[in-house]
Amino acid sequence: MLTTLPWASVLGQALEPSAVYGTPMMCIEALHEGLINLSFAQNAGDVAQQAEDLRPLIVATHDLQYIAEFTIRRHWANLSDDEGAAFVESFRRLSVMTYASRFGALSADSLSIHESRVLASGRAEVSASIKRAEGTDIPLEYILHENNGGWRIINVVADGVSDLALKRAEYQRVLSDGSIADLIEVLEQQISAL
Repeated sequence: MLTTLPWASVLGQALEPSAVYGTPMMCIEALHEGLINLSFAQNAGDVAQQAEDLRPLIVATHDLQYIAEFTIRRHWANLSDDEGAAFVESFRRLSVMTYASRFGALSADSLSIHESRVLASGRAEVSASIKRAEGTDIPLEYILHENNGGWRIINVVADGVSDLALKRAEYQRVLSDGSIADLIEVLEQQISAL
């Protein structure tokens, strides 16, 4: 039920996240539970509304500031505060819209968690899967790190493909010939396309 989740209010109004996940498994369980609960509660056709409702969950379970900075690591130090803030906000909106567009219609057994393990780097990996109506399930690996006393996602590897690696390659291509304004425009176009 939505009202039991730390990032939702009793009235269903989205709140900024207050959750701190003490283990990697707790973070992924919260993400999966939230995606399924919000899928049941919302009109699957209204992606914009789903994104608005998903925002607190995605912000609570993902370290979006870290991910955004990492995707443009070489260029981050050269950005002004305003440029950095604008990029992170566009990245945050794109991340939330991507979840809303991909996870709009889930059943209670669509997402499964298999195991959690600590990596040599001190990070953690939680393996999971998405159930398909036909064919084999899609394997997921969530990579998490501990930040500010809690565990948060910093990468999702779906069927062997790293989302973080794809974004880094794409963003570096844009920035090799363009500016941060050009990259923000690309992100905004991607948001509009969803």
